[in-house]
Amino acid sequence: MLFLLSTPEYTNAQSNTTKVKVHLRNGVAEVFNLHQDLMGRVDNDIVEIETNFENRTEKSLFVVQDAVFIVSSQGLDANAEVKGTSVYVYAKRAKQIGAGFSQDELSKQYEQKSSDLANEELKLAVPGTDPYDRAINSKIFMLKDEVVFLKKVLQIVKDLRAS
Repeated sequence: MLFLLSTPEYTNAQSNTTKVKVHLRNGVAEVFNLHQDLMGRVDNDIVEIETNFENRTEKSLFVVQDAVFIVSSQGLDANAEVKGTSVYVYAKRAKQIGAGFSQDELSKQYEQKSSDLANEELKLAVPGTDPYDRAINSKIFMLKDEVVFLKKVLQIVKDLRAS
């Protein structure tokens, strides 16, 4: 089964996926090979996959932001001779939590983005600065969104390690 996670800055494709688990608004979907077509919005911002690699099952967890989940029984290319179940996740942002994941590195990213956000917000407080400056406001908006996402990833990681 093919699994594809795509964001504007990141793409992860796995061709040896055996199971994908995702929480949708109407319940939990566990997708295996030959699953029916399905589409929905990821409700809890977590996508779990299992892959079979060298006769070992490996689990990976992805934290996603504003994600759409699509299962297709036709595969990526409708004209291909070999068709199979494909799972696509399109998200605004994604972080993989698994082997090689560093919580310290993520904490440093969060602190850096929080600092950048505070500096940009200070620019608006400087007398003579146009409060409607589109460049500053759009940068603040993007940084706030990223800080919220990183904070959510850190919280999920802490919750997973606590359980």
